[in-house]
Amino acid sequence: MHCRYLPLLLILSLCFLFGCGGGSSPIPPQSSGIKVVVSPTSASVPAGGLRVFFASVTGTTNTAVAWQVNGIAGGNATIGTIDIAGSYTAPAVVPTPASVTVSAVSQANTAKSGSSAVTIALGLSPAVVTLNISDLVCSSNQQFTATGSNAGYNWLVNGIASGDSTFGMISGSGLYTAPGAIPINPSFNVSAVSATDPTQIGVATVTLSAGGPGIEQAFQPTPIHLGTSGGNVNDSSSGFCCSGTLGSLVTRNGTNFILSNNHVLARSGHAQVGEQISQPGLVDTRCGTQANTVVANFTQAVPLHAGGISVADAALAQVITNQVDTTGAILGLGTVSCGLAQPAPPANTTGTPAVNMLIAKSGRTSGLTCGQISAVNLAVSVEYDNACGSNSTFIVDYDNQIDILSTTFSAPGDSGSLIVNSQTAQPVGLLYAGSDSDTVANPIQDVLTALADLQNNALPSFVGVAPHPVEACAGTGASNAVAHGLSSQSVMRLSEAELTRASAAKQAHLAFLMKIPAVFGVGVGAGDQAGQAAIVILVEQGKTVGAIPAQVDGIPTKVRVTKRIKALAGSCPASYAARPELRPLR
Repeated sequence: MHCRYLPLLLILSLCFLFGCGGGSSPIPPQSSGIKVVVSPTSASVPAGGLRVFFASVTGTTNTAVAWQVNGIAGGNATIGTIDIAGSYTAPAVVPTPASVTVSAVSQANTAKSGSSAVTIALGLSPAVVTLNISDLVCSSNQQFTATGSNAGYNWLVNGIASGDSTFGMISGSGLYTAPGAIPINPSFNVSAVSATDPTQIGVATVTLSAGGPGIEQAFQPTPIHLGTSGGNVNDSSSGFCCSGTLGSLVTRNGTNFILSNNHVLARSGHAQVGEQISQPGLVDTRCGTQANTVVANFTQAVPLHAGGISVADAALAQVITNQVDTTGAILGLGTVSCGLAQPAPPANTTGTPAVNMLIAKSGRTSGLTCGQISAVNLAVSVEYDNACGSNSTFIVDYDNQIDILSTTFSAPGDSGSLIVNSQTAQPVGLLYAGSDSDTVANPIQDVLTALADLQNNALPSFVGVAPHPVEACAGTGASNAVAHGLSSQSVMRLSEAELTRASAAKQAHLAFLMKIPAVFGVGVGAGDQAGQAAIVILVEQGKTVGAIPAQVDGIPTKVRVTKRIKALAGSCPASYAARPELRPLR
């Protein structure tokens, strides 16, 4: 049987050794397994811009490649050029189509290549800019330059042709002028759109503020203004140091105190009366190794009841004579001069927080920010660290809290900031916790009541002046809706009757709602219809959610998924004292 196949086997062997047929010579074995990968695999490059590509060649010792654009070695001026090192320069004008292919071809085997899909976009520079707002004395301008179109550009601010009074105006030549107040959303886009091809858009990001860089973290000569970095000089452990914000000045029985949080002044209930409070806080003095001033001594704190209901996260520190401005001035609450908001006292009377109220705060980390109350009467579970830098935590439950839905209103280190009505500067809340999307505060009247001097039957009151606008947030003479680009519905307050009805439904079903898996907060906010209330339910991101009713006692529910609410103290590693470049405030 084997002999029958011998001629065929012999023929196949000869073909393998010498080749059969009239085709090309076989590919050398050492190059047949070559693979070329170009990174990045896709990219967007502005017209005239530069992008470097890298080629990884495996399966051969010869890793050299030749670069092409749309199959043309080195490319050309129309589709862009690329050098032998993989540096691609986009064409000065966006081509048609606006996509090209950058390829790397193996020199060991030209049949092997890798590629990247590249989109050529309009260029807009500068791409990122931070500006102060304009005022009656100084106009804040930025010239933007667009590249990539021969037909000219149409300019937009936050998607609005030529801009508006809320986000600023832009001329036909790309000259942007900042508005007279910080919008509730202070970061937005300026866009240049090709006059002949609306799909071609160049985008830059603008962020507006009314403060100098780092003013809230800086060392201040005494007497200091508040809304500034500060905290307990003993607030360090586990290789970390922690701080927050010295929020405001209050007086009680003729004595002045700094108002902030328990977890800022009292180390979450661990401090002894008399412990020193410094400005700036430890996180801004390389964990106490740089200049700071002791401005007060810890006096009193509202207890934090782990596993139980707490009234407020609040504390007082008695002011040391001549160390704090006796007018109660807070950074940024005053008039605007050449784009900089000046210090000013808050109002000496308090306000009642309300859904859709426009607000402001000055804090250690994010400075002066403007926002809007999204919910009141919020029951919420808040996570605290057991100590500065600790990996262990405890939960404190609150009720009747304030919620601000915003990604920019606060950040770690802003704990202790006073929240005021931006139209009147009346205190309405004390900021103490938050997440990436929410800020939570105690209603200010609850704070003052909890810090009463029971022996003398006296409550603290704010050191301040008559009501006045926080000019950097309210603008000068503009209505609420116009100043912030809001519809009349979005600034409409809920009626007392509607708020009472929704609050009663929330309270009646609170225990049931908080037992639903992943729910950690329930409050009252605005519904989808004008003047209508809704029960706002906070659900922890990443958790499995139980069934949530669409309405409770006729009040619709609104579910929001967010990260767990945490106390917003800032911490830095103690190694920052030796290496100032290490500064991951957490």
